[in-house]
Amino acid sequence: MNAPIKLITLLLIVISGFGFSQEIVIDDSFERESIGHNIAVYLDKSGELTLDEVSELNAFEKSSEEVPNFGISGGNVWVKMIVTNQTSQSYFLEVAQPTLDVVAFYDEKNDFVSIQGDQFSYYKRDIQFNHFVFDLKIEKNQTKTFYLKINSSNQVQIPLYIGTYEKIDEVNQQLIVFLSIFFGLMIAMILYNLVIYIFVKDNSYLYYVLYIIILMFTQLTPHGYTFQFFWPESTDFTQYSMFLFPIAVGVTGIFFFNSFLNTKKYAPKIIWVFRFYFVLYAISSVLVILNEFKGAYTLIDLTAMMVALTMLIGAAIILRRGNKTAIYFLLAWSMFLVGIVFWVLKDTGVLPHNNLTNYTMLLGAALETILLSIGLANRINIYRAEKDLSRFNEIKALKENERLISEQNIVLEQKVKERTNELVVVNEELEEALNSVMEAQSKLLESEKMASLGHLTAGIAHEINNPINFVSSNIEPLKRDLKDIENLLLLYSTLDEKNFNSKLKEIEKFKEDIELPYLKNELKEIITNIEEGARRTGDIVKGLKTFSRDDHKSKVASDINKGIESSLTLVQNKLGSIEVETDLKETPQILCYPGKLNQVFMNIIVNAIDAIKSKYENGEGGKLVISSHYEESNQSIVISFKDNGVGIPQKLVNKIYDPFFTTKDVGKGTGLGLSIVYKIIENHKGEIILDTDEQVGTTFTFILPVVS
Repeated sequence: MNAPIKLITLLLIVISGFGFSQEIVIDDSFERESIGHNIAVYLDKSGELTLDEVSELNAFEKSSEEVPNFGISGGNVWVKMIVTNQTSQSYFLEVAQPTLDVVAFYDEKNDFVSIQGDQFSYYKRDIQFNHFVFDLKIEKNQTKTFYLKINSSNQVQIPLYIGTYEKIDEVNQQLIVFLSIFFGLMIAMILYNLVIYIFVKDNSYLYYVLYIIILMFTQLTPHGYTFQFFWPESTDFTQYSMFLFPIAVGVTGIFFFNSFLNTKKYAPKIIWVFRFYFVLYAISSVLVILNEFKGAYTLIDLTAMMVALTMLIGAAIILRRGNKTAIYFLLAWSMFLVGIVFWVLKDTGVLPHNNLTNYTMLLGAALETILLSIGLANRINIYRAEKDLSRFNEIKALKENERLISEQNIVLEQKVKERTNELVVVNEELEEALNSVMEAQSKLLESEKMASLGHLTAGIAHEINNPINFVSSNIEPLKRDLKDIENLLLLYSTLDEKNFNSKLKEIEKFKEDIELPYLKNELKEIITNIEEGARRTGDIVKGLKTFSRDDHKSKVASDINKGIESSLTLVQNKLGSIEVETDLKETPQILCYPGKLNQVFMNIIVNAIDAIKSKYENGEGGKLVISSHYEESNQSIVISFKDNGVGIPQKLVNKIYDPFFTTKDVGKGTGLGLSIVYKIIENHKGEIILDTDEQVGTTFTFILPVVS
C-alpha cells in the first residue's frame, strides 16, 4: 500500500518540476510573438546560484503574466524556456526592456553565453538594437532549452518576444521613428522658448527651457534612447540617470510652476508644500548615492505623484483667484498627469506592460510641452499691452514736457528783454532749459527703441508660431496613419495555412479601405512638414541671432549683408503680397556698431512697407528692391533701398530727419525713426542720399566707409 503512494508522490514531484513550462513551437506563421505565458521564472534572492545549480532546481514556476514584473528585486531573476523550431528560418530572442543592468543568455545544450546590459558598453552588443537581442541558433525540427539571468537596480520587467530578425528590426525602427519625432518636437520647443527668453528676459521661459531639456531626457532614458545615441559608453551614468532625471524634472517643474503662475502672489502657502517635496527629493538622492535603489525608486514615484496632484490642485486655485494663464497649465498638466499615473501603475504592476502604458507618458509630455509653450507665448500679448500702455503714458508725458518747454521759451524771451543787465543769470537759465530739452529728447529716443523692440517681439512670436503649427498640426494625422499600419500588421500576423486565402482577401480589402499608397505618401508629407517647420524655425533663430547681437563700446568688424538679411527675415509677417528683390553683392566686412546699423535697416524697410501699403491694398503690386556693393575707389559700401510706394512730397523732404516729424497718420508713428537713422549714419561717418517722387516711390542710399 505504501509503495503506490510513494510512486504517485514521486510522479507529482516530477510533474511539478517539469509541467510548469509550456513548449514554444515555432512554425511558418511565426514572425514576432510574445512568449510571456510560455516561460518559467525563478527569483534567486541571493544572487549567487550558477546555471548548473539553477537547472537542477525544481523551483521554477510557470509565468502567470504576459510581462513578468519583479519590481526592484535585489537578486537574479532566472527565466527558462523550451523552444522547438519547425521551420528552416533563423529566430531571435528579444528582451524588450532596455534598462536592465545584466542580461545573460544560456543554451543548456552547449552552455554558450551572451552577456549584455547597461553595465556594458552599447557597442559590445552582438546585435546593436535598442532592446537586447540574442540569436537562438536553433535548427529545423530541433528543440532546445534556454535560460536567461537578469539583474537590475531598476524595475525588473521582462517583456519577451521570439521573432525573425526582419520583424524585430522593423519594430525597432518604428520605435526609433516615434522617439525621433518626440525628440524633434522637444528641440523645437526648446529653441522657440529660448528665443523668447532672450528678448523678454522673463525667467519663466528660462525655467521652462531647463524643464523641457530634463523632461526630454527623462522620457527618452527608460526607452534606452539616451544610452544608444548620447552616452553609449557611460554605463555608470546610465544606471543612475533612471533615478536622477526624474528628481531633476520634478525640481525644475516646481520652479517653472512657481514662476509661470506667480505662486508667491496667488497661492503662497503652496510654496511650503513644495519645500517639503524638495526634502523628499533630497532624501531620494541620498538613497541613490547609497545604492538603496528600491527605496529610492519607491520614494521618487510617490513624490512625483504628490507633486503632480499638488500642481493640478494649485493651478485650479490660482485660476479661481484671477490668473487666467493657469487654464493652459491645467490642460497641459492634466494630460501629463494621466501619463505619470499610467507609468507609475505600470511600474508597480497594477497595469500591464504594453504599448499604451509604455508610451502614454511620452504622448502626455509632448502635448503638455506644446500647450505650455502656447500658454507662455500668450504672455507676449500681455507684455505688448503693458508696453503699449507704457508708451501711451510716455508720449503723454513728453507732450506735457513739450508744452512746458514751449512755455519756458516764452518766459525766457520775456526775461531776456527784462534783464539785459543780467546776462549771466539768463545764460544759466537758458543752459538749464536746453539741458531739459536734450534730456527729454534722449528719453523719447530711448522710448522709440523700446517700442520697436516690443513690436518686433510680437512679430517674432507670430512668425515662430507658423512653423510650430507645422509640427503640432501633423501629430494627429501621424497617430492616425500609424494606427492604420498597426492594424494592417495585426491582420498579417493572423495568417496561417488554414485561413490563408480568406485572410489574404481580408487584408487586401483592408489595404483598399485605408488607401495604403495614399497613406504612404501622406506619411512622407507629414515628416516633410515637420522637417520644414524645424528648418523655418532655425532660419528665424539665425536671423534673430544676427539682428540682436550686442553692440560693444568700440566698433567691430561685421558683414552688412547678414544684417540686411536678418532684418528681412524678421519682417516677413508684415510684407504681405509685397515683392522683395535683393541684389547683395560680396562686400568686405565693415568696422561698425552692427546692432545700430541693423536698427537702420529695420526702420527703412518698415517705412518702405508702410509707404507701399498706403498705395497698394495689402501690398499687391508693391515692390521693394535692396542692393549692396563695394566701391573700391573710395573704399566704401553702398546700400540702396528702393520702393514704389507713395513717395515723399518735395516740400517735406527737408523735414524728414527732424525729431517728431512724421508723414504717417496720428498714432502710427512718433517721427523718431528717420531721426535715429540719421544719427546712426552720422556716427559711422556715412552719407545718406534721398531720391523720392510723390506717387512714384522713394530710394534711400547709404554710403558707409569700410573703416569709419
